[in-house]
Amino acid sequence: MNVSIDPIKIPGLEKTVGLAHGFSPRNFKIAGRGENVLRFGRSGQPGVSPEHARWLLRALNMRTEEVFLARQVHGNGVYALEDDSLTNAQVASIEADAIITPLAGRAVGVLTADCVPIIIYDPLRRVVGAVHAGRRGTANNILFHAVAALRRRYGCEPVNVLVGMGPGIGVCCYEVDEPCIQPFKKNYANWQGLMRAAPQGKFFLDLFQANREDALSSGIPAENIFHADCCTSCETHRFFSYRKEGRTGRMLSVAMMDPVARLAGRL
Repeated sequence: MNVSIDPIKIPGLEKTVGLAHGFSPRNFKIAGRGENVLRFGRSGQPGVSPEHARWLLRALNMRTEEVFLARQVHGNGVYALEDDSLTNAQVASIEADAIITPLAGRAVGVLTADCVPIIIYDPLRRVVGAVHAGRRGTANNILFHAVAALRRRYGCEPVNVLVGMGPGIGVCCYEVDEPCIQPFKKNYANWQGLMRAAPQGKFFLDLFQANREDALSSGIPAENIFHADCCTSCETHRFFSYRKEGRTGRMLSVAMMDPVARLAGRL
């Protein structure tokens, strides 16, 4: 079967040695049969297709058959995958909204449908991670916590860390009410720069800018922060959007360090 998937990649990360990454689109194509919907989720969930995950990994030239996904709870917990004997089903039971690993050849990922998926990578210390930054996680500085975990556990210096934000809902479409912005007022000094007024006392919230602020406050240079510049709500022909569609699918964002590159670095 001739399957075609066109993943989204971030130019600022695409040429980075030793890193493979990508963000899934909404559909895949089969030659002569047209398009169909990709079905991603954690291991064992109804309707999830492990085959679709394998197709995406192949499209990204990742030499692995599985993706490690934690149980996302819209918090700011960070899980470090360090035991190479764990299965993806075991990791799927662990509550966390960011997963980091020093293990080459282990693909880590997050599931989103408007929330901002973020890839983080330190090419010097050779640590990679995936972050699920929704409204609640972003309000509680999930990216800041993930970068802090890189530094604490692996000695990563933020000046060397690369950040790539994939497709998520843009400020153009993400309208929220007053209670939703209160945590941002509490946790972001520049909170006024993260939102603009909307009708009926509501606000348009900029999750991308909030995560950029988190990256900068972590010590990551501005030139190391990249953005796919896609709004899931504006482009439901390409992506899933919970805000726009209600019940919908999930996109898979995945990153992996190439074990061959690690070996080459030791020669």
